[in-house]
Amino acid sequence: MTSNKYIFKKISIFETFNFFLLAFYPLALIVGNLFINISILLFSVSFFINIKKNKVHLKQWVFYLMIFFFISLLVNLFFSSNFENSLPRVIKMFFIIIFVFEIQRLVQNDKFGLMKYVYLFWFIIFFILSIDIVFEILIGHNMLGLASYMPGRIASFFGDELVVGSFYHGFILIFLSYLILQKSNNYILIVSIIIIFLISFYIGERSNFVRIIISLAIFTSLAIKVNYKIKIFSILLALTVISAIINFNDNYKLRYFYQINKLLSVNGYSQYMKDSQYGAHQNAAIKMFKENLYFGVGIKNFRYEVWDKKYENKEYTQTNRRYATHPHQIHHELLSETGIVGYFSFLIFILFSLYLAINSFLKTKNLYQLSGIIFIFTSLLPILPSGSFMSTFTSGIFWFNFALMAGYIKTKF
Repeated sequence: MTSNKYIFKKISIFETFNFFLLAFYPLALIVGNLFINISILLFSVSFFINIKKNKVHLKQWVFYLMIFFFISLLVNLFFSSNFENSLPRVIKMFFIIIFVFEIQRLVQNDKFGLMKYVYLFWFIIFFILSIDIVFEILIGHNMLGLASYMPGRIASFFGDELVVGSFYHGFILIFLSYLILQKSNNYILIVSIIIIFLISFYIGERSNFVRIIISLAIFTSLAIKVNYKIKIFSILLALTVISAIINFNDNYKLRYFYQINKLLSVNGYSQYMKDSQYGAHQNAAIKMFKENLYFGVGIKNFRYEVWDKKYENKEYTQTNRRYATHPHQIHHELLSETGIVGYFSFLIFILFSLYLAINSFLKTKNLYQLSGIIFIFTSLLPILPSGSFMSTFTSGIFWFNFALMAGYIKTKF
């Protein structure tokens, strides 16, 4: 305790505030978009106050990669079908870049070891959220009395927004990294992974559940060294429990058995797309991309363009319900709104960033960086439905994990 008091005396009040702001960022994601935007704005203000210290970070490869992607968005802006509508999102992307590099500054200049308290706070938030999810599973509503309006889905603290699966995906590996770095024994780790796996299933967000399965598989193979017999037993135990849940709960049986079974049948996926609203969204996005091949319709303009009659397709039974703010798949969203130029600019930026991060991880073996790498990879999986890449909540989790991944990259330009 004495050493902790000494640390906080040595560090400035302003810098202490920055670490507190970072520690509370997951709470901002839970509370809502206003608090996410305020957090990003405060990080941006801090960046410019610390501009002299940040000059070092502006010489790193990741900064130039992000600027490259940002320039592609600026170019896209001038080909946007609605300039005024796209402009705020492009401006916000500028602040997100600043947000990423202020977090990188905090991570790389953590002289007094304050990041360990930040990781502890994130661990506690995730732990409380997990308890709240279990509470809702057992009681029917969460600890605040909030409940999901959809059978087979969990809301937790998010209320009407059924996005707890996205949050869970964004913080699972950070939670496990903290456990590992606290020297937890393998049995605690395995039990924690099984519980997390089951909670993820019970949340009811199938695409995020798939991402979580892949994330856990990659992470455990790289970060947790246990006897293969224990791994096999753990997998069989988890699958047995899930099978029992599906068998005795009609809502989960519908979502995880009957609907998925249809997808796996002959021509099941193509037929599902033609009969679902997701399919109508994505078909409209493809037609939009073909109509605006090079630069798309502009950031945030899918929601307006999709009403055009030319994006109707009678082969899709839900074509009259194709209207949405985004096509519910990140690659379709980028292609329809930024075209070939924007899409390939994003791919160059993200793939090169992942390459740098993986090289860094192979040298440092930093588990928090590994968490960010795996999250970015699984977030960009094709086919799986997703939230809007440009929305405040989805981008808030994505760029937070990107910042964590980039925070440990020190490759100079």
